[in-house]
Amino acid sequence: MKKLINTIFYLMVFIFLTSCGNSVVELEDTFEPKLVIQAFIFPGSKVSQIQVTRNFPLNRYPKPSDMIVKDAIVTITDLLTKKEYQMSFNQKELKYEYSGNDFIIEYDREYQLKVVGTNLGKSLTVTAITKTPKKGFSIIKEKTVSGNIFYRQKDENGDVKNLPLVFKLSLGTSFYPISIVALDAKEENFIYDNAYREVKKDDVIKDLDNYKYRQRLVFNVNPLGEFYEYEIPWTSIWFYGNYRMIVYAADENYRLFSLSYKNVQEFDGNFHEPKVTLQGDGIGVFASMIADTVYFKVNKK
Repeated sequence: MKKLINTIFYLMVFIFLTSCGNSVVELEDTFEPKLVIQAFIFPGSKVSQIQVTRNFPLNRYPKPSDMIVKDAIVTITDLLTKKEYQMSFNQKELKYEYSGNDFIIEYDREYQLKVVGTNLGKSLTVTAITKTPKKGFSIIKEKTVSGNIFYRQKDENGDVKNLPLVFKLSLGTSFYPISIVALDAKEENFIYDNAYREVKKDDVIKDLDNYKYRQRLVFNVNPLGEFYEYEIPWTSIWFYGNYRMIVYAADENYRLFSLSYKNVQEFDGNFHEPKVTLQGDGIGVFASMIADTVYFKVNKK
């Protein structure tokens, strides 16, 4: 789970850190210091995935260590019980977490995040609210790809079968991101004789992570439905070996963010922020998800 969240974050971090809402030309006059929030909570788990960094002007190149806010005041409030929980900074993980044992995230409940920190000497405050998905989401393992399979295996009619995925919905949730990770990703396991494109060895080495980490985003699922059937295309598979597939039932905050985070530059060159649900002096996302996982192995024919 942590690996996926980090992967998603690094795909978006440049957008977060350089977004200022104004023309690229007038950087010094228009830059607004902000806190960059990457915060995810999961029902049934403790809080451990809150990262706070600083944005910076496009014409500056700060040290990565200078971008991390290590002395912020970070709290999460359970809006049902009104109890506030203070987060502490984990020096090893470079994230904020709750170190006590009396706070586990519940299903179908609202939580408020509050972060107070500084950027370029300016005191900044960010708040956000997420409502966790309802309990019930799970992958139907007996109807989903698992165990050993052959690359682009065919059915009894000779047609290539995509990888089946069936999951039980979280009532009220319409957005389900999917992470597919090749656990044995290395150059010698790459499927060079794939049916889609010619890839050279040097390109595999250079773009290894791009082939290793694949995503699918399932939008507009009927939130009142019970089950959902989906097919993972073989374009998500680039290596022989073991795979881990994580499916998430994601909240409305993450759905809105996913729809807009790539579209941050206008035709005139101006930047705008992706659609966020943060209030105050922040950019980024505070979201909640339920996760379930399956494993499978792709073999040569």
